[in-house]
Amino acid sequence: MQLPTPSPFARLPRSSAAWKTALSTNSGGAKSSQWINKDLAPTPKAARDWSWISLTSYWWGNAFNASQWSNGASLISVGLNWWQALIACMLANGISSAVALCLGRPGATYHIGYPVLARSAFGMYGHFFFVWVRAVVAIIWFGVQTYFGSQLFSVILRCIFGNAWWHMANHLPANAGITSRDLLAFFLFWMLEMPFLVVHPSKIKFLFAAESICCPLACIGVFAWCVHYGGGIQIDSVSATVPATGSALGWAMLNGVNSCLGVTSALLVNQPDLTRYTRRPKDAGWRQASSIFASKTLIFFFGIGATAAVQGRFQQAYWNQWDLLNAILDRFWGPGARAGCFFASVGFTLSVLGVNIGCNAIPFGADVTGLLPRVFTIVRGQLFCGLISLAIVPWKLETDGAAFLTFLGSYNIFIAPICGIIIADYFFVKRGNIHVPSLFQPGPGSLYYYVKGWNLKALGSWVCAATLGIPGLVGSYHPTWVNSAARDIYQMGWLITFAAAFVFYVCANLAWPARVKPDGYSNVPDSYEGFARTDGYLDGDDLVEFPAVSIHEGQILGSAESTTSNMLSATVVEKAENHVTVV
Repeated sequence: MQLPTPSPFARLPRSSAAWKTALSTNSGGAKSSQWINKDLAPTPKAARDWSWISLTSYWWGNAFNASQWSNGASLISVGLNWWQALIACMLANGISSAVALCLGRPGATYHIGYPVLARSAFGMYGHFFFVWVRAVVAIIWFGVQTYFGSQLFSVILRCIFGNAWWHMANHLPANAGITSRDLLAFFLFWMLEMPFLVVHPSKIKFLFAAESICCPLACIGVFAWCVHYGGGIQIDSVSATVPATGSALGWAMLNGVNSCLGVTSALLVNQPDLTRYTRRPKDAGWRQASSIFASKTLIFFFGIGATAAVQGRFQQAYWNQWDLLNAILDRFWGPGARAGCFFASVGFTLSVLGVNIGCNAIPFGADVTGLLPRVFTIVRGQLFCGLISLAIVPWKLETDGAAFLTFLGSYNIFIAPICGIIIADYFFVKRGNIHVPSLFQPGPGSLYYYVKGWNLKALGSWVCAATLGIPGLVGSYHPTWVNSAARDIYQMGWLITFAAAFVFYVCANLAWPARVKPDGYSNVPDSYEGFARTDGYLDGDDLVEFPAVSIHEGQILGSAESTTSNMLSATVVEKAENHVTVV
């Protein structure tokens, strides 16, 4: 007699209490709190297995994506020729590399992500706002990158199914801004992304390793074909129709630098969320920074070069990867072209997938975990990101080069000051010293409680810096509302708001020095990154980890709940030179 197959819903919770237990983020008997869960606690040593190769793979794979490939069109649309655009790109990449190096340092040193690191700069309650700001950016970019990926996925399906896919009947009105075919491709690619959203960030480096190999090969292959077919690179063919001169050229260059920084701005503030998994700080050092500069400069050249090579024979400039591949299929339809475009599209699509996971889903997952740690883990946050990204209509954002440039630059004035404040706080105010237990202690008197949980110096610096760019932001959409000076300031929005926030914050701390050490530790030497020698702990501190075990003098005494952080814990510790460190 065969027993009936159990229903797949048999294990679903059947009461409100059961649902509450199933949805909680408690782990190993330890309860999550407003300040900590397993993903907010410092990364345990067992999970610190990212090397410099892992981070270099991340940057190489993510650089060769659709946004970077087509960014040249945005720069040329504002009046730059090819070499001026390349110079603007290289300047931006140099700045990006330096900022990424600085922002990755605290994560690699103290093994904490951005939401927890932000507490040290903005305060125990103030950091919530700045985490929310980044989460909004991540959602927008997840939707945009999903659209990019769907366009490339559509090329894959065209190579497989031919005209049956390409000439699919459209049942959507013109004002929808998208066809039935492209909408189907969007949902198919979105579904392809979902399985990767259930992978924890500490285990996702295999994806970055794969794309760091496949994506550059795809770009090189397409670039080489374009150069061969076009008989060389006719680089002047992609120069601006009306080239900028005089002062207009200077502002156009600054606009170009700002645009390139806009593409990478969200990636920069994401650095701690990845470097927290490195084995040691030097894994997030100069080799990672050099890979950023090299990869992003190379893909920019490939994008401009490939477009310039075939523009003369195609009689049209194809800046997007999918437009270029579709143009090749239109003109050379056959087994060879279909196979070549198929493999190129797979490589390009893999890059978009890696970008969306590493640059958007992981940061958003970390952010909502920091905002609601009793409800979200990073993996849950990633899935939530994928779901709510459907509310974005990214095809409405992709109209022409100038409009896309406005979109890219619009959030720079809000993200760049955050980068400036965190760098100033870590390197100049705290001199690389973060007291990790205080990051989980929200009460008055705690080191990072500041004024009722807000660091008013950081908040004021951010507001003042962002305010400098707001008139120009308004003018970018309504030119007659503001004067030319406001628009010019906005054209260098990332640079000016970053520098302003940095200077404002340093000056504020010179006028009102910040407390760097917790009470009772005034005798601790004030050396650069002195706290880093013991992972941010001082003599007598409990180790912050999940689940909770009370630690005293290096001995496990039993389960306990801290009155300040609700979970200060460790499993195995070693007492060395009167300091508690992880082993």
